[in-house]
Amino acid sequence: TAGAPAWLFAPLAVCAVAIAAIVTFIPEGNDYARATLLKHNRLNSFDGPRIVLVGGSNLAFGIDSLLMQRETACPVVNMGMNGYFGVRYMLEEVRPALRSGDTVVIALETDSYFKSVDGTASNLFVIVKANLEGVNYLTWRQRLAILGATPYIAQEKLLRLIRGVAFGLRDAFAGEDDDPATIEEMASEIETLSGFNAEGDLVSHLNVDWPYEHEHGIDPATPVDPEIIGLLRSFDTDMQARGVRVMISYTPLLREFYDQHRTGIDNVHRLITEAGLTAPATPADYVYDEPFFFDTVFHVNAEGRALRTERLATDINTFRGPGA
Repeated sequence: TAGAPAWLFAPLAVCAVAIAAIVTFIPEGNDYARATLLKHNRLNSFDGPRIVLVGGSNLAFGIDSLLMQRETACPVVNMGMNGYFGVRYMLEEVRPALRSGDTVVIALETDSYFKSVDGTASNLFVIVKANLEGVNYLTWRQRLAILGATPYIAQEKLLRLIRGVAFGLRDAFAGEDDDPATIEEMASEIETLSGFNAEGDLVSHLNVDWPYEHEHGIDPATPVDPEIIGLLRSFDTDMQARGVRVMISYTPLLREFYDQHRTGIDNVHRLITEAGLTAPATPADYVYDEPFFFDTVFHVNAEGRALRTERLATDINTFRGPGA
């Protein structure tokens, strides 16, 4: 039987080419993802033992690497960027560079224990586009998920482009827009490549007053992702064989949020310790009052950043021991 005429597939081919062009050539909302290049360059820039921090944006917003280096007398590499990359990606992107004598500190947002370890396809697309080497850190399932998400990514880019043109025309005809910056606009101005210092710490938020409420994450009453503890244990076992030590730490937590969700958050710590993973402190040790936070219940401001860094440095020193 003769196959279908080739012209029937022409519209599909045109759509596929259009989608590929949109996702490739229309820029992202900002250049935050390009900070991954800065972080990987720093990861590969030290010859001796290092302290490598693995996690999401709580580390980007909440660590002073130079302060931690002074407290620990060891180079610090802050790999934290975005929890929606997923725990699997965050572990895999540092794995090839780790070597004997290194200390890995895994400090995940509480959210990360309740959502898929594979991350979200749209966020993985952005990081891989910024650093093509990132494809090597993905499973085939994640790569296929990115491919399947390209129509959605293209749609979002087109909508953002249309909104930008519409607002630009509005401001041109009606005068300058005097409305207060929205949450999205403020976040976009803060979360940029230029917002990072040479050590890979985000500093663009340190002198900014956040006028909105603190964003909450996933409700910790949600069941813990069944893959995450096993994934952390497997990573720990592999690193021990390589002479790399791994410890678990926790994100800063707004006191009100912790008090409201104490049972679910403490359960995470219980699962970690029962799995034989090392966590020198508990989530409660990283609970701070509202004045120390920025835009979310996990992101600290300048004062909170100093408190969290000093506390984590103390935990690291305890973990590494006096001979480190």
